[in-house]
Amino acid sequence: MVKLFKSLMRGSLGAQVTWAEEWGKASQAKADLFKIIDAMPSVLDILRNMLESELKRLGKAVDIDKVYVNTDPAFPANEKRPSGSLWDVTVHCLNNNVSPAYIVGGDGVFFLPDTFSEQFKVNVLNTLIVEDLIAAVAAGLEKTLRTEIAKFWAAPAKTIRPDTAPLSNKQAFIEAYAVVTSAELSLSVMANNFDARLGERFAHLLDADAGRAVFEVKLQPAQDYLLSLQPCFVLDNAERPEAEMQLGNGSTSYLMHTPKNGFEFFEKNTELHSKLQQRLSLGSDQIRYLKGTQSPHAFCVETHLKGQLESVSSLLGGREKLERPLTSVLQESQGLHVLRYGINTRFYLLWAALKRTEWPLWLHAAGRDIQQRYKELEESRDEYQAAYSTVFDAHFSFKDYVVRTFAEWADRTLGEHLDPETISVHSSYTLQIAGRTIEQEETRTLTEFIVFGLHDNGYKASLTIIGAPDGSRFTKAALEQWLESRNLRLEFAGGLASTPSVDYQEAYRNYLFSQMEFAVFVARHSGKLDSTDANIISRAMANDPSVTIQGLRISAQVPALKDVLIISAREYVPSLMLVKTPRGEFELLKFSDVYAANRWLETALSADREYAALLIHPDYLHEAGKLLGSDPAQLNYRYTLDGRPVDFGLNLKAPLADYVNIAYRAEVALHKAIAPVGYRALGVEGRKRYSRLTTELKALTTVDARDNGFPTFEQFTYDSVKAQIEDILRTRGSKVSVNPDQIIVQTEEFRKSVTDVLLEGLAFEAVHPAYATKFSPKYYLVNGHPDVEKLDIRDLSSLSKTFRPGDKYAAMLKAQYQNKAHPDYAFKRAVHGRRIRSEMYCNAFADFTNGRLSTESFSAIQRIIDNLKESGGNQSIVDNASEGSVGLYKFNIGALGLTAAGDRTVGGVYIFRLKMSSGLLDLLYTPDAPDRVSFRPIAEFISSIRFRYGPFRTYYSQRILLVDQKVINDYFDKLVATVDTKPVIRTQQRSLLPDLFTFHDERVRRVLSDIDERTTGLNEIIAGLVYDNLLKAANIVSLLLPPVGTVVVAVQLMKSIYDASQSDKRGDYRAALGHVQEALTGLLTLGKAAAAGNPVKEITQAQRSFLSLFEDARTVAELVTYYTGQEESKEMLVGFFKTLMEGVGSGLSKTTVH
Repeated sequence: MVKLFKSLMRGSLGAQVTWAEEWGKASQAKADLFKIIDAMPSVLDILRNMLESELKRLGKAVDIDKVYVNTDPAFPANEKRPSGSLWDVTVHCLNNNVSPAYIVGGDGVFFLPDTFSEQFKVNVLNTLIVEDLIAAVAAGLEKTLRTEIAKFWAAPAKTIRPDTAPLSNKQAFIEAYAVVTSAELSLSVMANNFDARLGERFAHLLDADAGRAVFEVKLQPAQDYLLSLQPCFVLDNAERPEAEMQLGNGSTSYLMHTPKNGFEFFEKNTELHSKLQQRLSLGSDQIRYLKGTQSPHAFCVETHLKGQLESVSSLLGGREKLERPLTSVLQESQGLHVLRYGINTRFYLLWAALKRTEWPLWLHAAGRDIQQRYKELEESRDEYQAAYSTVFDAHFSFKDYVVRTFAEWADRTLGEHLDPETISVHSSYTLQIAGRTIEQEETRTLTEFIVFGLHDNGYKASLTIIGAPDGSRFTKAALEQWLESRNLRLEFAGGLASTPSVDYQEAYRNYLFSQMEFAVFVARHSGKLDSTDANIISRAMANDPSVTIQGLRISAQVPALKDVLIISAREYVPSLMLVKTPRGEFELLKFSDVYAANRWLETALSADREYAALLIHPDYLHEAGKLLGSDPAQLNYRYTLDGRPVDFGLNLKAPLADYVNIAYRAEVALHKAIAPVGYRALGVEGRKRYSRLTTELKALTTVDARDNGFPTFEQFTYDSVKAQIEDILRTRGSKVSVNPDQIIVQTEEFRKSVTDVLLEGLAFEAVHPAYATKFSPKYYLVNGHPDVEKLDIRDLSSLSKTFRPGDKYAAMLKAQYQNKAHPDYAFKRAVHGRRIRSEMYCNAFADFTNGRLSTESFSAIQRIIDNLKESGGNQSIVDNASEGSVGLYKFNIGALGLTAAGDRTVGGVYIFRLKMSSGLLDLLYTPDAPDRVSFRPIAEFISSIRFRYGPFRTYYSQRILLVDQKVINDYFDKLVATVDTKPVIRTQQRSLLPDLFTFHDERVRRVLSDIDERTTGLNEIIAGLVYDNLLKAANIVSLLLPPVGTVVVAVQLMKSIYDASQSDKRGDYRAALGHVQEALTGLLTLGKAAAAGNPVKEITQAQRSFLSLFEDARTVAELVTYYTGQEESKEMLVGFFKTLMEGVGSGLSKTTVH
């Protein structure tokens, strides 16, 4: 079981994470910090500008790369007479501390190298001017470098979010440094360097205002910055206010941070002082601890930036002592190599310490030699894995491809160096519906937008470029022109080479062999393998042709599973399996035979669908497993493997070395899933239309759920009883804002809030207060509710007997949702119908790209959707049960009556009757089906019900009216109990659905029918309906980049668009695609943390999108507690969600009705 820690890192404070997840975020934070430094102009760039500026000042219009100082070979070579381009000569002189002295009349300046022809002589430049130029540049270099460095840190930092406060590069650097330091602290706790409880305390002190718990370490005399001894600081748990920390033996806890060792814990400050003395070889009075006046992050950055400036002067002043070129040394210093070295060193130590926490018991008990060899092999494995990852990304990183392709286009077309990660695109798309305008706004990074693509012609979104450099030629028009006829998903997939390059082969083999060497060492010393087993692996690694290497595959399929090898030998009975685990590491396992290996792997695949998706060829994934489970929240696939191993056809002379070709082809197949064959077949306008439809579906789904959705029964009851109690009090001269959740009724039978009493239909009798006894019902107020002295318990008793919330809710639906005269009726009806249409289109596109629909059936489906009317007028429909013609039909099942009123209709599931070249074809439309297939042959219905271990019986039953439940369940029971052939369900003319506007009325009618059928438990019925719709909406609206292709595979690949630090905030695909309830659990955890006064991490994109669907915090609290089963937390969550929802509007996606 993976151990979880509480993160102490900025941005995820309080989150439960593994140390590997924290390491990934820390590494990204480090990369972000270094990226700020790398944005600084290089020393050579500054030097080039100096030289060109000096030439411009002198009025010399020459190209420093295309004029050459040529020296006369008749004179002896001299280091003071360097030759080459003017630029090369200048750099040479500075690097070698040379003041040039050319021979007048012999040496000269020409347009070509190695020539002295007068026709190529540069008339505006001579060697004397060159000498003066170089002297001027050399004299002004120190001042210019210092000025440019200061200018960079004062300049505004780039941001892709227009709504964020502007920061200077220095301020952004301090913020980035703070994230890295907090990551160090968090990882130090995870590495068991000190107690987690103290870690939380020190995390608080690390970010405390004005460094109130910080003492800055001052060394006397001041040390050279380049020696990497500074900055150091100490966090004092006791927060002493003294101007200087006094040494003493009090055990009050201290945390010291040094450049090379990071965070170290000491009980007494005398201990840390002694440690510093020992390390620095300084006397006790040479180390002082002065009270900090700023945050430790600001202190450290100030020290580094001060050292950066000082080192310019010290290096230039001592250039004659340098052993390397001056510009290289200056660049190293300007790139803050002291800071980089310190951070990298500390991260290396943390990595080693974290790895040790995972050492198994056998390794802890092993001798020092074994432990040392383990570390060596582990380090070798990690190095080869890092090298392979670099080569792998060069071949398969979709994000790198997008960034690289755009940068090349910008350089070639615009002559500019642009990074799409630092530029964003704001898009605005509007829909006109029932006299109102729905606006869908999205803010994407340019990388995200390029992947998403343009809308089709006639439906373009309005684009705004944000973050492009001043004066840039990169405009909206340039972007649209570039993307007009291209699609980078397709280009990426089409550009994947069919065979691996030489560097890929070498990197993969080193990676695979290092993984195997480490795996066999672990398996051997942990007792999982014996010497004979280990010898088989050694022979395989030595490419022994007598060792057989084979694969495994899913039953009845052709391709072998990716990253699974079965290793055996003629004289060797067991089977050895080398398999990549869900953690991404190879592991060696021993089985009695290949059948035992099969059973183990079947279990592993069945336990993790996403793991299975990475091993199974994407073209075969949908058919690979059998979907099991009746609870929609607990579905799983069961996989069965072929009993016979797969022959890879490897080179017999070097079978294991040849496996790289198999592995490479598997990666190509996996990554081509980002743009499957069906997606390619859509054509340019078809793909643009798909992008536009996803935008429309997001907008319509948001409005249909947020603005037009039914209120929850609990919220409706709360609002109604609140208004009724306030009316009672108002008639008695009392104006009080009432909260029914905080008015508690207590009787001998129960103690509940007024809201719950009415929801549960609990009636009670109350007597006049003058006759009340201690057993009589009474009410009391909680959580600071204002006094309501004029409210009588008899008022609440009367409400409990007469309120009837079900009747009130039904009346509300009829008045607000069914009444055609209501001002919002037309809009509600139109939005719901248009959403259904948009969803049908998107589902058809998805099934076509997944290969589930033929081109002919896809076109026929679109024609039917196109022909659905939006009028709301009465349609003439023949009332008989004979088969209909082409069109959309209700799906009626069970014992059929003679009229439409007698049909048992499956809500939301329809029959598409298509006209094909071969005749009429019926497809069952099953949105949100457990297997994510939307269009399927109608003949599959009977078999799906008869498979008793599958989820489809529940899927269809949940969509049947309550009044029909018994009849349909009896019908399903008979189907399961029999095996005879049943006729395929047919369409009926009376169930034709020609008009989308009827869908809204049908939805309301079905809810009213269920309310009439059920006199108790109405909250459960309506909650399920409302909440399921909201969860579905959250699935759709939370993704900035909807995936294309087989969903599980697409999710894995689309994740590659995001860095670790962005995955939760921008691309939370796991939460968005079928795992939204995890987002709810996360919100519950955040609420509890906030209630306990603990730090709360930033919400994810899925959670932000989910919250945007609600108007009030109480409903959010209802839903979260409903799905997590923790009703007692509701009241505590309301305030937290209210605060959280105030900031939702600043998200990346926004839907507005005008």
